[in-house]
Amino acid sequence: MKLIPSILAVSLFASPILAQEAVDQKTYVLATKENPLPVKEKFKALRHMSMAEGKVKVEVAGQAMDGTVSNSSKEDIIYDFISEDKIRVSFEKNRSLEKSSMMGQEQDTEEIHPSEGKTILLEKKEGKWVGKLAEGEIDEVDQEKFDEKVKSLEKEFNVVDDLAMYGAEPRKVGESWDVDPSLMPGMEEFNVTGGKLTMTLVEVKEFQGEPCAILKTSFSIKAEMTEDPLKGVGVAFEGSGRIVRSLALLTDYKFTGEMTMEMSGDMEPQPGIVAKMSMKGDMKIDMRMAKAKAEAE
Repeated sequence: MKLIPSILAVSLFASPILAQEAVDQKTYVLATKENPLPVKEKFKALRHMSMAEGKVKVEVAGQAMDGTVSNSSKEDIIYDFISEDKIRVSFEKNRSLEKSSMMGQEQDTEEIHPSEGKTILLEKKEGKWVGKLAEGEIDEVDQEKFDEKVKSLEKEFNVVDDLAMYGAEPRKVGESWDVDPSLMPGMEEFNVTGGKLTMTLVEVKEFQGEPCAILKTSFSIKAEMTEDPLKGVGVAFEGSGRIVRSLALLTDYKFTGEMTMEMSGDMEPQPGIVAKMSMKGDMKIDMRMAKAKAEAE
């Protein structure tokens, strides 16, 4: 399950609900090895992450500075499954906002990703999904970031982690199992180095008009930042989450999670200047998906 990857989109594959009837009624198939795409269907995915008033400490040349930082990111995406080998992915929104206060100095920074307002066409060639800008052009200064988003989408559809997350065997209500922590939704942009992620099937109930599995997660994850100026800085996450997974489509309709994030290490805010930094804050993740004709409630 990817923070449709990068966390709900990876699971957008269809499977006949009859598969659920082939097993004991008290067990439920959550993933299968191969599923056909939901051709001629459109899905809207919303991915929101936020942290409020995280405590920050930075030390440069022996001088310590304390402050706070709040940030949020938002992606609103339409997935249009045109055919078995063609998908249009339209980014209605893809932006982030950061607010910081350090030694009385406040700063607001909003970044609009170059993919916002653009459509990426994914085509299957020689068994692999390959993406490109569907129409229009990308400014040269934005090309690298846009290409990174294309690669992220390719990975979502070429590397399917559902079996690793849920297992192929039918699950019983109340059953728990451990999962590779790197599969935790939202971890796509981190280098996960260790930790534990546990899944539990809590119940099965109706959601968005169809039977869905309700699962809870608990996790304690260690990772590293992968982008400058924080590349290599250690990060620890601890928290819990809730997943609503369609038993008809075998896709995650919803993931909500809360966690505490702690970060510490050396960073290079400017060439030749090394600073020690630490940060601790509470984060929230809200990722959900629905057929485009209905709002992702």
